[in-house]
Amino acid sequence: MAATEPKQYYKVGVLLFQGVDILDFTGPMEVLSHVSHNRNPDKPDRMFIIETIARTSIIHAASVMTVKADRLLERAMEELAEYDMLVVPGGPPAVIQPLVEGNAPEVNIIRKFATLPLSESRKPRILFSICTGALMLGAAGILSGMTVTTHHRAVEVLREVCARFGDKNEGPTNVVHKRYMDGGYLKGDSVQIVTAGGISSGLDATFHVVRQLSSPEMSAFVSRVMDARDTKRG
Repeated sequence: MAATEPKQYYKVGVLLFQGVDILDFTGPMEVLSHVSHNRNPDKPDRMFIIETIARTSIIHAASVMTVKADRLLERAMEELAEYDMLVVPGGPPAVIQPLVEGNAPEVNIIRKFATLPLSESRKPRILFSICTGALMLGAAGILSGMTVTTHHRAVEVLREVCARFGDKNEGPTNVVHKRYMDGGYLKGDSVQIVTAGGISSGLDATFHVVRQLSSPEMSAFVSRVMDARDTKRG
């Protein structure tokens, strides 16, 4: 059988909602866009195609920035198998709590993404949260038995959310205070969980993802271009 052709791109969905923290989603998008712009033409599988996903077409981020979503959440839900990575940013408690408590569409798309079967032609997907976005992962009931992180002021809240919505048969969620945490794979090895701490920690976690999907050299190059720290430590 002929070798599988190298993947031409990684499709990334960035989940937005009213009041979302700006740097939580723009930081990772900036890093990934630099990778695409500076990719090695001899390695065509290193390109990221990024789409913002939201329940409504217009999003007011942190009440000061207006964003037009690329794809409505309802349609993205139908086409979710096309995405290789789902980025889940955070927001202030007044924004995140209603989403967590109300089994919101944003939580439903996370749950569906985490439970999609792995096709033979695809690599494991990445579910990547920044800051309090991890609370929505917890509300989706997928973090039982995992080691994750979030904003330092939300560590206890995340433990409570995971205990309430998680699967007790899978064990408790280990919530730690770190810049970022690669928690490994969910049951079935189809989705890898990466969580970042507060806001700027999302940059560190994105460099970690770039090292994994592209190369350490590309991660170091982009960090120099951005004057950002590329740390290999969580």
